Amino acid sequence: MATQLKSRPLAPFLFQKRIPLYLKALKFLILSFIGGFPSAAGAQTSSQQYVYGSQPNSPTSVVSGFTKAAQTGGLNLITGFPIPERFEGGLMAIDGQGKFLFILNAKSNNISMFQIDQASGALSEVPASPFQVPPTINPNLAPSQPISIAAEKSGKFLFVGYFLGDIPGLSAVVSLAIDTSGLSPVLVTQHSIQTNTGGAPAQLLTDPKGLHLYVGLSQGQNKLQIGGAEVYSIDPASGTLGYLGLADSPPAVGRSLALDPLARFAFVGWGGNVGGLDSCVLSPVDGTAIQACASLQLGLNIFPDSLVAENSGKFLYVSRSDGTVTYSVDQNSGVLTSVQGPISTISFSQASAVADPIGPYIYSLAAGLGIGIHVYQVDQVSGNLVEIPGSPFNGGMTGIGGSLGLAISGNPVQAASGPAAKIFPSTANFSATVGTSSPTQVFSVVNSGGQNLSINSISISGANASSFSETNTCGSVLAPNANCSVSINFLPASAGAFSATLQVADNAPGSPQTLALNGTGVAAVPDVSLTPALPSFPAITQGTSGTTQTLTVISSGTGPLHVSSVSLSGANASEFIFINNCTAPVAPASNCTISLVFNPIGQGQRAAILTITDDAPSSPQTVSLIASASPAFTAGAAPNGSTTASVSAGQTAQYLLQLTPGAGYSGTVSFACSGAPLGAACQVPATVSIVSGVAARFTVTISTSGGAMSPPSIPERFVLPVGIRMLLLLTLALVLMKVAKNRSMFDRVLRARRLAYCSAFVGILLCSVFCAAGCGSANSAVTPSPSPPQSVVTPSGTSTIMLTTSATSLSGTPLQLQPVQLTLTVK
Repeated sequence: MATQLKSRPLAPFLFQKRIPLYLKALKFLILSFIGGFPSAAGAQTSSQQYVYGSQPNSPTSVVSGFTKAAQTGGLNLITGFPIPERFEGGLMAIDGQGKFLFILNAKSNNISMFQIDQASGALSEVPASPFQVPPTINPNLAPSQPISIAAEKSGKFLFVGYFLGDIPGLSAVVSLAIDTSGLSPVLVTQHSIQTNTGGAPAQLLTDPKGLHLYVGLSQGQNKLQIGGAEVYSIDPASGTLGYLGLADSPPAVGRSLALDPLARFAFVGWGGNVGGLDSCVLSPVDGTAIQACASLQLGLNIFPDSLVAENSGKFLYVSRSDGTVTYSVDQNSGVLTSVQGPISTISFSQASAVADPIGPYIYSLAAGLGIGIHVYQVDQVSGNLVEIPGSPFNGGMTGIGGSLGLAISGNPVQAASGPAAKIFPSTANFSATVGTSSPTQVFSVVNSGGQNLSINSISISGANASSFSETNTCGSVLAPNANCSVSINFLPASAGAFSATLQVADNAPGSPQTLALNGTGVAAVPDVSLTPALPSFPAITQGTSGTTQTLTVISSGTGPLHVSSVSLSGANASEFIFINNCTAPVAPASNCTISLVFNPIGQGQRAAILTITDDAPSSPQTVSLIASASPAFTAGAAPNGSTTASVSAGQTAQYLLQLTPGAGYSGTVSFACSGAPLGAACQVPATVSIVSGVAARFTVTISTSGGAMSPPSIPERFVLPVGIRMLLLLTLALVLMKVAKNRSMFDRVLRARRLAYCSAFVGILLCSVFCAAGCGSANSAVTPSPSPPQSVVTPSGTSTIMLTTSATSLSGTPLQLQPVQLTLTVK
């Protein structure tokens, strides 16, 4: 979002009464001749340090100036102070060469610029002051509501953070050049850039070398809970800012920011409901965080409102609502450890508490703790703060409450300006599977000195040097603050621990620079993971074929994966098919696939289990396959038809039915009928063809029997039982014999005998007749003559007729279909 602007002077603030510009210029020139005018090349800065404080004094503000006693840290009021500032005053900054004091007038939306007399510390406002940033990337909108300010080491640039940037809804940071090439110094707008995350630039800090600008973030116009710090490169020629990355990105709104004086660590305070404090290791290459930041939880509603890092880099002071806590700083990791506090009698606030860049002192202009500037001496062993005698120093501040800003001049004493080499990061740990190369790790050789670094050689030595390899981008000379990269790989031939040393031979102290290389060879072990864990099959129609679903088999181990078999089991295993594409070994971090297709022959939910057998420790792996199928077709009554019928015996029942195919199904359906009552016959069509989306009608008939008259029945004759018939026959014979005997006694014997013989003959004849009629012995039987056949009549009642359908899938497999029930009532 950055936009490079043509350099242009800031517009003087025009809307208020002030001394005529020509008189100010004349005054400034006279003072310049007396006190020495700062040149564009940067004159020698004074070794005397000055402290300036801004306090409100309605409707404007006052500025107090002090000289600092080098040995005690005490303050002495400069003659002529306090002086009135023509505006409301606010945050303050001193350029890196100690030539100018800048005061941010937030309400007036401008910047007051004062020249610092190097001998006395007196202030003279430059003729064109105050300066207002004009429209930059948006010709119709200038940045407004300035909320932060910072200068950098070279004394060439000033940076101002605006809550309302050049683009509506966004915040911005503007680069301003401190131009001393003319008759009087001016601020020139160089560059405007919108914050990368959309947060407000609540705090600005530069590193000790002036290479990077750190933008402490807070809630912006978008109301997002943004915190942390963005890191920007500073172009040494133009002051243009380039986004590099983040120094931290905490989970809540940002509240405070501090930098280690050696630019090794960034400290970020944040908090929403719970306060937190992060410490982040910074890269010497680009100033961003190189790893996840260490974080401390401060507690509910306990927030780090202000952070101050003292100049040795050993201690960090955190002001909270319950007082100030002292933390020690681990010199390798930046991890914080609480050593003292909270101390309720010490309070620091943003922009009105500064660490002395040269001595072991902290200066604070804190309201509510006594009028004036408090000076605390830092115990370099314990980190304890002790207020020095005479503090607070309130010369000229009596009766003035509150605080707006505080600034101190001076730069740290620089070490010898020769080359200084450093390898970063300082640890190198590798791990790789036997026979495979580790991921490449990149290390930087940084020249943190003030002269060119001559690199003679870069090599790897040690017991296992052959297991490591390096390539680099380093030439023979590395300029100050420049860096080059060394890429290292680790290739173990066996399992176990390996070690070697990277050596950089150069002309810097401590040469050769070394980096310990540690590697671990890991035996190859196959492993597997499957995705998706549960394949998803879209619902389809019975008898059709679904779209192919892919199961990915990932070789997640350190050795190649070998899949030996893939199989299906379960209740509906035949309704799923697969294609195994994992027949070859699968290298680590690679994958293969198994294709799955759902071909249902049944209806409703169908399930099966896919089993994968391989050489991973968790073998076999199983995957549940679950899918759903709707019917291939539905059979039922056609419009104006019915599945019930009522007829009289002898009539024919007719059912008008139809088949409605499911989506995508076409085929031929055959029928079978069962369950017809006695004397009834069912007629069905041989087959019916159906096509997807088109209903097919057909008719089923059931013919019943009955309705004709039957012939009259013939009554059966009465036949006496066999025993009675025998008894009657014997009785008759005895009677006849007695009669014959009696007749012999009479005269008419002859006549009687004839009669007896005749009677006996008649009896024998009757006996024969009786035998023929069934009156013979027990083994004899009389067979009746056969009756003529009678016709079958369908009995009355209700019957359930089952209409069974048969069809196949598109591949010819028989489908599992439900029968259709028809109801027949015969009257």
